[in-house]
Amino acid sequence: MQNSITSTWDADGAGTAIHYWGGSQGTTFPGVRVNWDAANSLVYFDLPSDVTTYMFVRVSGSDPISDWGAKTADLSYADSVGKYFDLTGPIAWGGATTPGSFVAFTPDTTTVVAAFAATIDTSAEACSQSAAEAAVDAYNAMSSFEQNQFDALSFGTPARTGSQTLEYLRSFYNISTPLNSNFAVETLNNGTPMIIAISVLSFATLAGIMLFRFSKKSIHS
Repeated sequence: MQNSITSTWDADGAGTAIHYWGGSQGTTFPGVRVNWDAANSLVYFDLPSDVTTYMFVRVSGSDPISDWGAKTADLSYADSVGKYFDLTGPIAWGGATTPGSFVAFTPDTTTVVAAFAATIDTSAEACSQSAAEAAVDAYNAMSSFEQNQFDALSFGTPARTGSQTLEYLRSFYNISTPLNSNFAVETLNNGTPMIIAISVLSFATLAGIMLFRFSKKSIHS
């Protein structure tokens, strides 16, 4: 969501929450706090994939979270894929809904993902058992939206995706913790999993591949 009415919506230290329902999981009104992403200057939240409806709610800036009297209309998850909601106002009170509209966009890599990628973008940072384990744990702690962004980043030459790079590290250091993503192991022409082929490469080769830079790819929420 882009807050285009900060002078009223954020007045007196108010915050923003998201209240969602219509799937296997949902929130109790007024919902849960959203996250701020400086790279896109937008707030966001990782919704369960089967949610059908949600709204943004003006809430207290500190816990316990409480309703502070303004909200959007019910918004459709299906209508919002690949878009952000521009909260244009004017702010509405007393049960009325504050207006806004969906705007199509391609997000830049979020701050969380860029910061994570920067922790493993040199061989010195990535090429140790402890560093690889820390990277796997940090990846698993991210939301699926953030994981999807990292998965699509391009690393090294020949280019490998973020998820392939982490699987590379897992295999090389025999890390048992799985990645909690929908990563599909690619196969070679003979059907052998690529990651098994990668795992027999030398440490020097690993170090060479880990001297990478990452480039942003388009990801739709």
